[in-house]
Amino acid sequence: MNIWTHLVGMLLFFVLTIQFLTRPEIQLQEKFVFTAFFVGAIACLGFSTVFHTLHCHSREVAKFVHKLDYVGIALLIMGSFFPWVYYGFYCKPHLQIIYMTVTLFLGTLAIIASMMDTFAEPRFRPIRAGLFAGFGLSGVIPAVHYASANGLVHSVTHDPMGWLVLMAFLYLLGAVIYAGRVPERWFLGKCDIWGHSHQLFHVLVVAAALVNYHGIMQIAKRRLTSGECRNEL
Repeated sequence: MNIWTHLVGMLLFFVLTIQFLTRPEIQLQEKFVFTAFFVGAIACLGFSTVFHTLHCHSREVAKFVHKLDYVGIALLIMGSFFPWVYYGFYCKPHLQIIYMTVTLFLGTLAIIASMMDTFAEPRFRPIRAGLFAGFGLSGVIPAVHYASANGLVHSVTHDPMGWLVLMAFLYLLGAVIYAGRVPERWFLGKCDIWGHSHQLFHVLVVAAALVNYHGIMQIAKRRLTSGECRNEL
């Protein structure tokens, strides 16, 4: 099931990508922004599918596809942040550049770490979860910046920021379940096929990516229909 949970998700996002990019009313610049997210989602789910399909081939292949799996996670986090930063700071290009550059830098570090042999060892499982959870939490800074400028309650209840909060919650929940080996740590031998931590983690990743897609669709629609920029940040 670890193969199918992300294979189905990858195919779903592939369809969403084609559907979005072939819409003639969407400007080219907006398509580039969304493409960053689509590429990250498809890469993450695709690399995960490849890993779970081929890791039993040989020790060398297993080591390589394991690295790809974590590279995909880093790409998804980067791709998820770019649209939020782009539309959230639409009228402040210098802030767009700063936050996107930081995201790119942290993502590059995560990719480099993912390609290290020692990083894939089982004893580093909690560190892997912590690294990517920390990378994901770095998005709190631009989110707080945005919320402080527009009002926390208004940002969550009226702006699409509530979807960003839900996305972050789902990703973090998945990381906690994965690192804690929940629920198989309490039900030994009962979750070997269905309901184990890695499977739940996969489902939550797909769910969070779909929530993110809906959220950036909403923030893009709000921004592009709000008229001229004003001094709001």
